[in-house]
Amino acid sequence: MKSIHTLLALLFLALSFGQQRQFTRQDSLRGSITPERAWWDLTYYHLDITVDPDNKYIFGSNVVQYRVLSESKKLQIDLQPPLKIEKITQDGQDLQWESIGNAHFIGLKQPQPIGTIKELTITYSGNPIEARRPPWDGGFTWEVDRNGKPFIATSCQGLGASAWWPNKDHMYDEVDSMALSITVPKDLVGVGNGRLRKVEWNKKTDTYHWFVSNPINNYGVNVNIGDYVHFGETYSGEKGPLTLDYYVLRDNLEKAKSQFKQAPMTIEAFEHWFGPYPFYEDGYKLVEV
Repeated sequence: MKSIHTLLALLFLALSFGQQRQFTRQDSLRGSITPERAWWDLTYYHLDITVDPDNKYIFGSNVVQYRVLSESKKLQIDLQPPLKIEKITQDGQDLQWESIGNAHFIGLKQPQPIGTIKELTITYSGNPIEARRPPWDGGFTWEVDRNGKPFIATSCQGLGASAWWPNKDHMYDEVDSMALSITVPKDLVGVGNGRLRKVEWNKKTDTYHWFVSNPINNYGVNVNIGDYVHFGETYSGEKGPLTLDYYVLRDNLEKAKSQFKQAPMTIEAFEHWFGPYPFYEDGYKLVEV
């Protein structure tokens, strides 16, 4: 009898908690496959971001390329305040949008024929949300290393990638491939996902161009910035040569060279038990954050 009473009490508490939780319009726009999301399929992003550590400020743009699944003239993009969309264009034309919290509904001017590939460019800026307890709480982390140089990272698995860049922020649709350009002050290195294609050396800043050739989820996109040094090696894996790239703070280089000897051993163990590493095209990267 006692166990029955306990079970009923727990059931009552669960029902009470469920009744107290009221889902908002923002919850629906965030978690649902809305009509403004359903009609287009992501194919490619080019996120181009400049980071200003002194002012904890970012600005840039994201090219969103998509395949039209059904005809529509309204498209949902997500970006969380306090970041703001500055401009949206498609085919050289400025577009208007309506913002409802984190969701932004873009009115398209051009026809969207089924099966065609279209793209739009979103320009944005602002001071992004700061992560209070990363990685459990998302946003930007603005720290300094022991030499006083900026040491910056992003985390957004729970909060959502729209905390720091505009995108289709729903896990059901992963982009097929992605370019990521990170502009940072001259004495820092910007590390992103995938392979480093090139570096543009400017007067006061440098831009690091990365490319991911495999599908990637939004919250897996990262920006890591610091006084990094790079070293690496090539691992002979089950699908051939796999590049292992390591980025660590300058003062930790020698320690990393010792500790990271475990990296190829870990890859070997995982491949033995679970099969080939799934991202040979993009390589393997280990970054100090």
